Amino acid sequence: MVLKLSKALYGLRQAPRAWDTCLDRSLKHLGFSKCALEQSVYTRGKDRTGVITRIYVDDLIVTGEHSEAIVAYKQQMMAEFEMSDLGLLTYYLGIEVAQSEDGIRIKQTAYAKKVLMQFDMLDCNPTKLPMDPRSQLHKDPEGQPVDATEYRRIIRCLRYLLHTMPDLSYAVGVSNRFMGRPTVMHHKAVKQILRYLKGTIHFGLVYTRGRGEEVIVGFTDSDLVGDVDDRKSTRDMAFYVNESLVSWNSQKQKTVALSSCEAEFMAATAATC
Repeated sequence: MVLKLSKALYGLRQAPRAWDTCLDRSLKHLGFSKCALEQSVYTRGKDRTGVITRIYVDDLIVTGEHSEAIVAYKQQMMAEFEMSDLGLLTYYLGIEVAQSEDGIRIKQTAYAKKVLMQFDMLDCNPTKLPMDPRSQLHKDPEGQPVDATEYRRIIRCLRYLLHTMPDLSYAVGVSNRFMGRPTVMHHKAVKQILRYLKGTIHFGLVYTRGRGEEVIVGFTDSDLVGDVDDRKSTRDMAFYVNESLVSWNSQKQKTVALSSCEAEFMAATAATC
């Protein structure tokens, strides 16, 4: 559910900090604790009676398994602030949310279309892969440079799509390494990602309702010397709760691996942490 605060502090330079301080004090007074890793997330209670709320300026998203606990939270907040209840979450910062009896589906179709239109790729031919498996992007000092500003704009837009499209993580992560001096070779790789986006524009994530015991499963892998410039490998990981993907990551390793076995051990260690 979404709560919209009707009145906030606007017009003053210190308004954002004053508003955050006021809201933080109120939530802690109501028994909420701030998440150590995500400063805009607060939790209260645990297990089935727990309540989680996420803050973005004057919008509050609240979720939990116990409907009475959510109603109590909303009543407490409405007594503290002037706000309105917008009902079930359907759209949030470019992310479309569809809720049903079976579960929740999230995607960024409208945002993806906007990205394709912005870079004149809406009518392009789609491709089945975001990056050619045989390609190895590298620094290209002899290559013809392209508009670095536009290249960075494309990468920034694609990075925001990673919230619902984990299949873009590796390709976008690799392309992100060459924003300093992109060349035609790098631009072609980014254009292929956009072509892949055209064919998967309606894809997203599905979270089914829990049935029975919750099982957490993680997958991890690594290439070997994926970056030919510094000889470092790239690790990938994905974690599921039952059949729902809840966390994923694609990142270059910090040290050079001397074998594929060592690279995969390093990836497994990072995933375990």
